[in-house]
Amino acid sequence: MRVDRYRKILTSQRLPDLVRLSRRVLGLNYLKPEDFLPDISPTDAARLADLAHNARGEGPAPILVMGVMPRSGTNFIRDLLAQHPDVHADPGRYYEFPLLHAARGMGGFADEFLSYFPRNAEIMGRWDPLALLAGAWMRELQREAGSRHILLKCPHVQNLTLAPLIFPDAKIVLCVRDGRDVIDSTQRTFGRWSPARKTFAQLSEEWRLGVEAIYAVADAPHQTDADVVVLRYEDVVTDTRSAMRNLLERMGLQSDGYPFTKLDAMPVRGSSRSKASDDTRWQPEAKTANFNPVKRWADWPGPRKARFDRIAGPSLRLAGYEA
Repeated sequence: MRVDRYRKILTSQRLPDLVRLSRRVLGLNYLKPEDFLPDISPTDAARLADLAHNARGEGPAPILVMGVMPRSGTNFIRDLLAQHPDVHADPGRYYEFPLLHAARGMGGFADEFLSYFPRNAEIMGRWDPLALLAGAWMRELQREAGSRHILLKCPHVQNLTLAPLIFPDAKIVLCVRDGRDVIDSTQRTFGRWSPARKTFAQLSEEWRLGVEAIYAVADAPHQTDADVVVLRYEDVVTDTRSAMRNLLERMGLQSDGYPFTKLDAMPVRGSSRSKASDDTRWQPEAKTANFNPVKRWADWPGPRKARFDRIAGPSLRLAGYEA
C-alpha cells in the first residue's frame, strides 16, 4: 500500500512529463493518441457533465474555439465571432484559455489528492476536479459577460474527449487547417532556434493526431448538450460571409445584427508573412492586396511534400484536403 502511494505521488509530480520533454528536445515523437483522446467511460462522462453543469449553473452557452494546433486560424475565427453584439470575447482578459491543454496537471492533482486517503476513490473520479473547476470558472467569467455569450479560444485539442463533458452546454468550434500550411506558418513564425522548437516530423505528427481527434469527437454521439462544429480555415477564408452565416446559426446567434459589411476590411493578426517584430506581430495589421494564406505549401520541394504525406496523408484526406 505504501509503495503504491509513493508511486502515485511521484506520478502526480508529472515526472512522466520529463520523458515527454526529453523526447521533444531530441526530435522524437512525444505525443500519443491518448494525449488527445483520453478514454472516458459512459458512467464517468455522465458524472463529469453533471458536475460541470451544476458548478456553472444556468446562463448563455459559452463559445469555445479550439485549433488542431497553433497557426490553424483560431485568432481569425475568434476575431470574426467577436464582432457579434451578443458575444463577449476574452472575459477576464484570458486571451487564451488552455484549460484542456493543461488537464494532465489536474489529473496529477487528483492522483495526489487520492493518495492521501485512497478510499476517496470510491466517490471521486480522476477528472472530477477538472469538471468542477471548469464549471466554476465558466460561472465566474459569465459574471463579467452578463447576458452575452463568453468567447474563449485555445490553439490546441489535447484531451479533446473531455471538452463536451467539462463544457456540457458549450458551443465548441474545432478549427482545422491544411497541415502543410500550418507547418509552413509555424516554421516561419517561430523560426528562431530553441530547445523546445519542434521538428518537421514532430509538427506533422501533432497535426495528424489533432485531426484524428477532432473528427473522432465531432462524429461521436455526445451524452451532453454540447454542440461541436468542425470548421475548416480555408472555407472561411474563401467565402467568409457564407461561412459566418452558417457558423452563427450553429452558435445560436442571430445574423441580423452581425456586421457583414466589415468582413472584407478585417485586419490580420499573427501572420507568418508579417514584417512586425515578435512583440507586435499579434496586433491587428491591415490586410495587403495580395494576402492569401491558402496553399502556401505549394512551393515546397517534392521530397518535403512526400514526407508530410507519408506521416499524415490519411489525415489530409480525412479532412478533405488533396494529398
